[in-house]
Amino acid sequence: MRIHTVVRGDTLRQIAANYGTTVRELLRLNELESENILVPGLHLIVPGGDVTVQEYTVQTGDTLASISKKLGVTELELSNWTGVKSQAQATALWKPGQKLYLPKKLTVKKTIEVNGYITPSGTPDDAEILQMTPDLTYVSMFSYQARLDGRLVKLKDTIARQAAKREKMAPLMTVTNFDGNNFSTSLAHTILANASLRQKLLDNVLAELSAGQFRGVNVDFEHMRPSDRPLYNQFIEQVGKAVRPRGYSLSIAMGPKTSDEPNAPWMGAFDYKTLGSLVDFLMLMTYEWGWVGGPPMAVAPLQQVRSVLDYATSVIVPDKILMGMSLYGYDWPIPWHKGLRAASLSNNSAQNLAVSQQVPIQFNESAASPTYRYDAGPQEHEVWFDDALSAAIKFSLVYEYGLRGISWWVLGNSFPQAFYLQKDTFEIKRI
Repeated sequence: MRIHTVVRGDTLRQIAANYGTTVRELLRLNELESENILVPGLHLIVPGGDVTVQEYTVQTGDTLASISKKLGVTELELSNWTGVKSQAQATALWKPGQKLYLPKKLTVKKTIEVNGYITPSGTPDDAEILQMTPDLTYVSMFSYQARLDGRLVKLKDTIARQAAKREKMAPLMTVTNFDGNNFSTSLAHTILANASLRQKLLDNVLAELSAGQFRGVNVDFEHMRPSDRPLYNQFIEQVGKAVRPRGYSLSIAMGPKTSDEPNAPWMGAFDYKTLGSLVDFLMLMTYEWGWVGGPPMAVAPLQQVRSVLDYATSVIVPDKILMGMSLYGYDWPIPWHKGLRAASLSNNSAQNLAVSQQVPIQFNESAASPTYRYDAGPQEHEVWFDDALSAAIKFSLVYEYGLRGISWWVLGNSFPQAFYLQKDTFEIKRI
């Protein structure tokens, strides 16, 4: 796939003709709601060629011709990718030292593993979600909730597990300290600090692994006390010793950190180095900087994602890390003040909202994320989300850091461009 940046005056018919494809195909690939309305800044995927993204720093004297020669792409490809149509426009927009995200020919595809979290409903919708998201190695059923007495609250995930197996995806059982409303600090502490409760929980996990024919267990304990750090390490070691001899894999989800601060709230409990040595692989939550209760910003700003990966890969074998990616964005009312909450929406819905509101999409180069504002009556809104270009940029990090792969949160949120790009960018391993 290639990426086309829409500029004022573009039409789908014209774009389709330029790339030798059809309007119907562009509508399908990008799940656009109308063929008659486009907005500047919209990033469309178009058929043709295996292309990834590289970060390029503008040099003094650079021109469209010189950059295209350096990158081994034609000036037309570079122009279509960036939306910059003339040298005069390039001179006005691109300043020395500026970061650009430009196409790079992909000659050899990296084989990766891909996980997707699903929150099963127990209805045929679960099967439909997995049929529409075929390129996954694992499907993590979220979640089997631990209780204070060591019990597990079971999921209605039979349809999802059966569908996963039909689609040749390995189902994982996600065990959490989620109490139905929040990740519970006290629940995690009670279980971790009591040897008999840990064992009872583990016995229940083993029973469910067998009954549900899971491929492995994925532990997602969050909001733990920093002082519970050694207890969590011990628990993960105990889980590994119990499940591996029975043929199950052990993975965990971990919150993002850029350094090891053992006393930091929430994140101090994650001992990256020790946990990385104890598990088969892990899902690194490199998202949620922009969140429902916070100020408007990118969900996964590139510089923060890089900082987390820089630290993580310094203490964990990169081939164990699945980089977390979000299938959602947020819509904030502005001006924002503490107490205001954003509305969550799928990345595809965010894209189509901009189109329906007929507002241009801006690409924030520092965060490497798209954003826009629109008016809804008396209230202005600001939206941040991921699109084809921001997803492709994050895919390039898998190559750069030598990561095991990608983990998506959460299936059911539509983002078709990302999965078409993923298929063109990687070979997806099956277990």
